[in-house]
Amino acid sequence: MCGFIGFVVRDRESEYTELAASMLGAIRHRGPDGATVVQHGQLVLGHCALSFTDRTSGNQPFVTRSGRTAVVFNGEIYNFRELRAELGASGLALRTGSDTEVLAEVFEREGPAVFTRIRGMYAVVAHDTTTGRTTLARDPLGKKPLYYFQDHGNVVFASELSALLRHPGCPGELDASAVADYLVLGAFPAPGSVLREVHKVEPGSYLEVVDRQWRQTIYWRPTLPSQRDRRSVAAGENGLGTVLRAAIARRVETTDDRLGVMLSGGLDSSVVAALTRELTGTAPVSFSIGFTDAAFDETDAATLVAQHLGSEHHYLRLTGADLADGFHRWYGRVDEPLADPSLLPTALAFELAGAHVRGVQTGDGADEVLLGYRIFQAERVLEMVEALPAPVTRRLPGLLRRLPVRHGNLPASAVARQLGHALGAPAERRFYLSTAPFRPPALRQILATETASDPFRHLDEVVAAHPWTKSLERSQLGMITHFLRDVILTKLDRSSMLSSVEARSPFLDEAVLDYCADLPVRLKLRGFTGKFLLRRLAARMLPPAIAFGVKQGFRAPIGTLLSNELRPLLLDTLAPSRLDRHGLFRPHTVAALTAEHVAGRADHSRALWALLCFQTWHDSVFAPATAGRLAMPVHSWRSPS
Repeated sequence: MCGFIGFVVRDRESEYTELAASMLGAIRHRGPDGATVVQHGQLVLGHCALSFTDRTSGNQPFVTRSGRTAVVFNGEIYNFRELRAELGASGLALRTGSDTEVLAEVFEREGPAVFTRIRGMYAVVAHDTTTGRTTLARDPLGKKPLYYFQDHGNVVFASELSALLRHPGCPGELDASAVADYLVLGAFPAPGSVLREVHKVEPGSYLEVVDRQWRQTIYWRPTLPSQRDRRSVAAGENGLGTVLRAAIARRVETTDDRLGVMLSGGLDSSVVAALTRELTGTAPVSFSIGFTDAAFDETDAATLVAQHLGSEHHYLRLTGADLADGFHRWYGRVDEPLADPSLLPTALAFELAGAHVRGVQTGDGADEVLLGYRIFQAERVLEMVEALPAPVTRRLPGLLRRLPVRHGNLPASAVARQLGHALGAPAERRFYLSTAPFRPPALRQILATETASDPFRHLDEVVAAHPWTKSLERSQLGMITHFLRDVILTKLDRSSMLSSVEARSPFLDEAVLDYCADLPVRLKLRGFTGKFLLRRLAARMLPPAIAFGVKQGFRAPIGTLLSNELRPLLLDTLAPSRLDRHGLFRPHTVAALTAEHVAGRADHSRALWALLCFQTWHDSVFAPATAGRLAMPVHSWRSPS
């Protein structure tokens, strides 16, 4: 893992070196083991390293043997050995054992076509001095971030927004339309960002810049085939076990360091831990975070799995005070506002892991690809509800929304209230409408000015390309399009990198994704049992309480936290004088939401959390106290090309 930056030279060498060092300093947590700056043609490339896979020969920026191509790369290429063998067969003698060199040399030969061949997680920038072309790319799901903006037609890029903000040409104006999308989706979907004219490379795409001309190419989008394999349950289970074992093997075998597992106590991470022990002969060290609030705590389940496997297990149970302290320490550093409440405990979990290991595996992605979320079960209920007579369905949403307010880990009344907002909506939007901090009609009340927001435009495009899908799989495509790519994977990257820990997710391996997409729905959601095949696989390795347990979900108790331990911070941070610094939100609306929540008259926790996260980020970035941060010491050299 690492972080990188880049820009075109326009000043004296000493000035660009200082600028590169400053930008790298903003993302030092992504690569604390040293930094290097290279001038390759007119492009400056900077890289800070987190040595995990190849400590001795994976130095970046990497320049090919010919000197023509320079690459900076964040991530892991899991099939680099096969590609390395191809290069060797062609007569090229490689100088290192790193996947970075393989990527650079194959890119020099094949250009962007390489992105349809490599398998892994990556954000990469390649510069060709012969053509002057700079290529920026992200992996299909966007596991690794890549931001950029135009500076007089030239590209400036970085792994995080915080690094771009140190460049003198970086636009500093908030994007009101993107903020409106954030208030609905809880994140800033690519290609947008919180700042106008600052963008993210879209997942599954690459951007080419040459002679100040820009061209984007999309090489991957979420898809479900119109025809599915009609395999039996036994064959489906065996096939899933095969591709999942291979995915874990690829992640375990590409490092000599101890690789832990983030063990939530749920099915997905427990299967990863069990298969890792099966493949390596040793139980992986494991980590879990729980809460003293029993409704949110799964540490007993995680401990049960760790004991069953014989893992060295580390866990913490967090109090409200611990969470409040974590918010103060972490939320000003998350790079871009993200309103997912589980970001906070996830960051604390990686802080725990970072004291013991440099890399972990996670169970992320299983719920999306194998229909494990409650929303998929709810889709089956909604299909029946919407078949009722029209007078009943018209009255039902209002009745559900009047159910009493209960704080907790998705109590039944809260689930029913959320579904009340989803009835009648397209299936792909139901999850977002039921969980949105602010639903689209409410934006007029919270935003100080009207904006041209359309938060579902990308989701609609993906679903429109699948006219054969029914409501359940439209919902699945909707979850993958935004929630997985823009929320879950952003949370995973930021929280792991803040503690300089690499996170690897076997369920998001390309082979696993392809296999699960080809499965018929009946092998993923059996009746109301999600992840059906995975549960059968787990039953061979794990206690029945884990294999067939009910999904609890990893969430922080933000409702009570905002009313208690974080109440002073909430009132201070969302005070009118603070909101006036940007003028995006109506202070009287925010004050009304806050008053109703802390008095217990309504549950506005999602809305207030989104506002609190945004304002905390804004104050940390634009407050005068942030000026004068230190640059990162770097080694600088000029490529002979």
